Amino acid sequence: MTETSTERLQLRTADAETAMLEAADENGIKEARLTYPSGWLWLARDDETRALVEALADAEAGTRYGTDDLAALVDLDPDTVESRVETLLSLGLLVADEGTYRVNEYSGVRHAVGELTAVVEATGAPDGESPFEHLTRLESVRLLLDALLSAEPGRSFTQEELHDLTGVTRKAVWAHVEKLVALSVLEESGDEYVLNSESPVYRWTQSLDAAVVGAVLTASHP
Repeated sequence: MTETSTERLQLRTADAETAMLEAADENGIKEARLTYPSGWLWLARDDETRALVEALADAEAGTRYGTDDLAALVDLDPDTVESRVETLLSLGLLVADEGTYRVNEYSGVRHAVGELTAVVEATGAPDGESPFEHLTRLESVRLLLDALLSAEPGRSFTQEELHDLTGVTRKAVWAHVEKLVALSVLEESGDEYVLNSESPVYRWTQSLDAAVVGAVLTASHP
């Protein structure tokens, strides 16, 4: 999903959950999840936003950037970065400050991304791939995590159930569910997968999801 405008998207707060389920009946659960994204899905929806979020999470608080500086930071063209700035401001990662953008030292999203990156790295992300990108790069993994965020602790799933909950193809579920096992989000139990709600990766993904929703729904940032 490459949509960056909020016009066609409504974050999946409790009030939007019913609308998502109604949309699923008409368009399928995958499209419904993407149309009414969780904070997690909204944050990780495209390559450029993820790259900027990761870079700013690692940047020193208070650092000021112009659009060209941000573009150079992640090797993107300035027009692409400019189209993402509104998102970065709404997430509270950046604060507009005297013609520049300042990294927000109080950003809950920034903190959660940093912690999530650290716990993914501790599991051994492959060489040459950043931990955050390792977790977020594949849409199928993002959607699987999205479905798990609202699951009951200790719930078990078959691959077919994961397919039904996400709309991810059966082949993709089979291919990528093992990544969540490797990250200790899921534990294998026979032919099923049990949610490990104590997994640091899972808990920080939940924290990031909540931080994104809180930031986007807040009218102002420090």
